[in-house]
Formats: sequence, C-alpha cells, structure tokens
Amino acid sequence: MTMAINDASFFDGRSAHLHPAQLSVGAGTLTVTAATFQRSYPLAEVALSEPFAAAPAVLRLQDGASCEVPAGSTRDALLDALGYRKSPVVRWQERWPAALFALVLLVSLLALAWFRGIPFIAERIAERLPPSVDVSLGQATLASLEKQGLLTPSRFSDERLAEIQALLPAITPPKGRMPLRLLVRNSPRLGPNALALSDGTIVVTDALVRMVQDKNELTDQGKAQLIAVLGHEVGHVEHRHVVRVMARSSLGAALSATLFGDFSAVAAGLPAVLSQMEYSREMELDADAYAVQVLQRRHLSVGHMIDVLTELEAAQGGEGKMPRWMRQSLGYLSTHPDTDERIERLEAISQEEENAED
Repeated sequence: MTMAINDASFFDGRSAHLHPAQLSVGAGTLTVTAATFQRSYPLAEVALSEPFAAAPAVLRLQDGASCEVPAGSTRDALLDALGYRKSPVVRWQERWPAALFALVLLVSLLALAWFRGIPFIAERIAERLPPSVDVSLGQATLASLEKQGLLTPSRFSDERLAEIQALLPAITPPKGRMPLRLLVRNSPRLGPNALALSDGTIVVTDALVRMVQDKNELTDQGKAQLIAVLGHEVGHVEHRHVVRVMARSSLGAALSATLFGDFSAVAAGLPAVLSQMEYSREMELDADAYAVQVLQRRHLSVGHMIDVLTELEAAQGGEGKMPRWMRQSLGYLSTHPDTDERIERLEAISQEEENAED
C-alpha cells in the first residue's frame, strides 16, 4: 500500500531554497516528487528526527537533503508509515509523575553539587595552591582598595601608630603561615573595621582605633580589644579563608556558566548567596575561635572580644557602610553568622573561664 503527502517541503542540502514536494511511501521506498525532479530513497536509509507535538516531522536523507512535513493528520500518517515508535524517554516525559520525579532528581543533584561537591573540590584545590598565590592575591586586593579610594593614609600621629604596631607580636603565631604586616588606614566608607588579606596584611581603620580609645587614649582595655579584633583577622590568614573563598567562587562561576551560559548571573544568583552565607559562617566561627586562643595565650579575657563586637554592632548598625562584596568576604562584621550568635558563643566561653577561675 502506498501513501501520498502533498504538502511537504524539500531542501536539497546545498542551498536554503525550499521546493514544494509530494512524498509517497511504499514498497520500502520514499519517493520525493517536485516540479523539476523526482528522487527515491530506501526507507532503511531515511532518518527521522525525534518529532515534537506541534512541530513538523523532519526526514534526513542520505544525500544530505531533508524533507519537512507539517504537523497534522498527514504527518501522523507518515510516522505510522515509517513505523515510528516513541522512545522510552519520550514516553517517560509524557507522564507527569515521571517528569516531576526527573525534575526533583535534577534539582537534588544540582544542590548536592553546589553545597557539597564544590566546597569539597574547592578545599582540595586550595590545599594545593602555593603560598605565592596568597601573596599575589593579597597584593592585588590592597592595590585595588587603595586605587578605589577605600583606604587612605591614617590620620593618627606617629606615636599612636607606633602603639598600634607594638601589638603585632601579641597576635603573631609562633609558626605562622606567612609574615604578618599591620597597616592602619583611614576609611570613612568602611567605618570601624579590620580586614585580613591573604598575604598576611592586616588592615585596621582609624575609626576602629578611635572606637576602642578612651578619651583619645589607647588604654590597656583598648589594646586588649584591638588584640581580639586582630586575632580574629589573623585567624582568617592562618586558615587561608580568602584563597578558599576564591577557589569556591571560581568553581561556582564555572558551574553556573556551564549550566546557564549568559543567564548564569540571574539564574544562579540565589544559590550563590545561600552557599556563600553558609561558607562565611563557618569561616567567621573559625576566626572567632582563633581569636579566643590569641586572647587566652596573652591571659586576656574573652570579654574584651565580646565588648568590641557589641560596640562594632552598635557603630555599624548591622550592615554598616561597607560595600556588599566586602561584607560577604573580608568585613569584620560579616552578616554570616549573625553577630548576636557570635556573642552568645563567646559569652559561653567567658562563663567557662570564670568557672575555671572559681
């Protein structure tokens, strides 16, 4: 039995010219008849592209030509004549429970890769990066901050700067990863803050020093509060937090680009923020723990760190004047974790110290 289709479109594969054609299927042969030619092809060598519900059926022919048959009854008849059967994947897609399961599985795998796979791989990459990467990254960051005008020379006297520099031995670990350098800089935009750069540079703002002063004097209590802040920042350096964030952010950007292409900035925005919150929370708590060790080595109370955190929270009003990117990565009062949670943890440690003294 032979079937005929009168509304097909033929393309010879050499040009974009469309030839209206008639197709006939019979005796194991597909015959294409146009105004100026007629061609025959064995059905065994005709490839049918996977058809969609409202799309034309596309036949790929052995000489590079192709035929299109519009959706409708004639297309369905052609599919039957060619012996087309839906593949298991197509049949699965047409069943909404199976499609929903596949969607849930895909989202779950992406979430697993984002929240577990990327951090794991990033940690392995960071472990293998040489110290020269820390140095280059720290130098580039400092140069960028100065170029943008976020950091300018301190307005304190040389005597006050010498007092602050004298605190450096108190925070320097016996066998640190790299030499520490303490800088005091003026930064109205950052307000009272301290930054840890990956090359071992610790930046303290004039506003932070003024905050811990008492009547323009840097008292023992003020020095202890600065040691607490500086110890926290040294913790970031010793744990290579900046390099680890860089590795994770780079992998996250690569995954986003692979999955979403140019749309990645929008489509991956929310998971990027959520994963960064979790990661920064871990880093901030690690740095807090390191600061506690610094204070305890100097026989200073953890209460000094509680005091300075409380003052910083009040001075900055939670978010402060810091740019968003810096709040998430380098800022002392990162919103990950919440400052109240950090203070609660420190108060528990302070209570343990008091109990031990009793």
